[in-house]
Amino acid sequence: MNYFKLLFIFLFLVSCKKETNYLNISRDVEYVGMNQCAACHQNQYETFINTGMGKSIRTAIENNSDAIFSHPLYDKKLDFFYRPHWFNDSLVIDEYQLLDDDTVHFLNHHVDFIVGSGHHTNSHLFENNSYLYQIPVTYYTQDSILDFPPGFEDDRNTRFSRKMGLECVACHNAYPDFVLGSENKYNHLPLGIDCERCHGPGELHVEKIKNQNLTDTSKSIDYTIVNPANLSIELQNDLCARCHLQGNSVLKENKSFFDFLPGMYLSEIMDIYLPRYSNSDNDFIMASHVDRMKLSKCFINSNENLSCVSCHNPHISVKQSSPDLFKSHCFNCHKENDCQETTIEKQKMNNDCITCHMSKSTTIDIPHVKITDHKIQIIRSSSLITESSEKEFLGLECINNDNPTSVSLVQAYLQQYERFEPYSFYLDSAQIYLKSLGLDNGEGIYSHIYYSFLREEYEDLIEKVYFIGLDSLLSNILIHKDYSNKDAWTCYRIGEAFMKKNNVELAFLFYQQSVKLAPYNLEFRNKYGVSLFLQKNFSFAIDEFQFILNEDNNFVSAYTNLGYIYFQLGDLSEALKNYNYALKLDPYHEKTLINKAEFLLFDNKPKDAFICVQKLLDLNPNNEKALILLKNFE
Repeated sequence: MNYFKLLFIFLFLVSCKKETNYLNISRDVEYVGMNQCAACHQNQYETFINTGMGKSIRTAIENNSDAIFSHPLYDKKLDFFYRPHWFNDSLVIDEYQLLDDDTVHFLNHHVDFIVGSGHHTNSHLFENNSYLYQIPVTYYTQDSILDFPPGFEDDRNTRFSRKMGLECVACHNAYPDFVLGSENKYNHLPLGIDCERCHGPGELHVEKIKNQNLTDTSKSIDYTIVNPANLSIELQNDLCARCHLQGNSVLKENKSFFDFLPGMYLSEIMDIYLPRYSNSDNDFIMASHVDRMKLSKCFINSNENLSCVSCHNPHISVKQSSPDLFKSHCFNCHKENDCQETTIEKQKMNNDCITCHMSKSTTIDIPHVKITDHKIQIIRSSSLITESSEKEFLGLECINNDNPTSVSLVQAYLQQYERFEPYSFYLDSAQIYLKSLGLDNGEGIYSHIYYSFLREEYEDLIEKVYFIGLDSLLSNILIHKDYSNKDAWTCYRIGEAFMKKNNVELAFLFYQQSVKLAPYNLEFRNKYGVSLFLQKNFSFAIDEFQFILNEDNNFVSAYTNLGYIYFQLGDLSEALKNYNYALKLDPYHEKTLINKAEFLLFDNKPKDAFICVQKLLDLNPNNEKALILLKNFE
């Protein structure tokens, strides 16, 4: 560790809001990996790797799976079956479709990772040339049932296209080696949450030990590595809340999901919002442990002096801990005879405080799962909300920051609309806070463009672009690369607005800028390739779509667009090959079915064209282009 590095760390600590003097609270300190920690802390390592955190992501081998695959999963809307099965020691998912007992569609994927310790679920991920996606099957261990993952149910099966971005992976794992300028590309994905997620990067600590500079931690604090037990209660809870308070996360300006370190206030990096409704005291999402605990009278009456580690030892699995251990924590504040229940009632609950006051309950976001509700309360039948009770939306509440900015609130409502629930009242709320934001800074520009884009108010969006100035946007404002890809997304949205208004030349400029800033966001490249084609730059467009397929050969739209270009160039064989491969990957891809139907009509094969149109209408009876083509057949 050289002098300049130590000086940088000192200046960083002085500039930040901290209650501790830990030296490893700096992005300049390197991570060393869990194996390095195990060299000295073998006992803690051996127990930790068997906790839910230690087993959060594992390789997809049979020994790591808790699933029993006895029958396939069926999607009624798409008419697809999903059959997970073991081939040697590898997990494979078959997707297939039957017609009169014949297989008319078959696709399979090798599973690379199992997500979830098995306490509640095993979900599944696969990599394609370092791009990470979710498999559309989850095994729910408590009910021993195979079903769709959260977000795939209720006819929302996105099959093999759900991107696993940094926000998700960074909470289920040690920090990955994420490719800047992508949404879901990783050079390396570690296995499981590791020591340094809770103790901070270990470079300084390892160097100190190697130099035989030892600290007697029974007498003083070793400031080269964070010990959460020595943090304030607020910082302890913020550390746990980083992953056990998963709501709608709004990053602060110039921050990323890499930036939170143990010993920091979470509000330095992000604001986390949850929607609040009336008549919903007993509704909660799965990863809301910190929020629920803070709603408890135990937390409030302790002068907010209760933290997660007051009861939990993160090094030891809850499953391996005696119920008496948790009950003993209750008696740190309460006396056993404080309980007013009868002896018979206590016996029904095995004389266990947790069973009675922290009941297991279903969550509103994850099916087939019951978890311990961390809102400690006296549960009475009269307090339970019936299903018929009306629930009124009260607003988004920032859980970790009492005074969020207007910028944060606007983004929270816009993200809630786009990512979770497309209710118009979220956009209405965003508009209220948006009024205080101007177009004279990056955050204001991002928010205004984002809002107009979600409202589909493209003329208003374009008017704002002209007000700011095209040259200024492209040369001075929307020029930053970061893990959030904020400027790239703004360019993309502007490009989409110009494309909607048939201004291909200006759409091209903003798509091009989005690709410069985020070269591995393949959807940005796809739209850029379309704009090249529309300007008759055929060879450049073909190069762009080939780049996409070299990166991820499952990217359906690239095959579709290549097919269309080759059709326009008169290469019918190459056009049909690309259309057919696109439909092999996605038999219901709407644009491909339309393009192939038009191709087949041109090739004087109306019966085959009709099959394409009918297949599309079976899935989407209101598809306008399909209905127009159907009239031609009639």
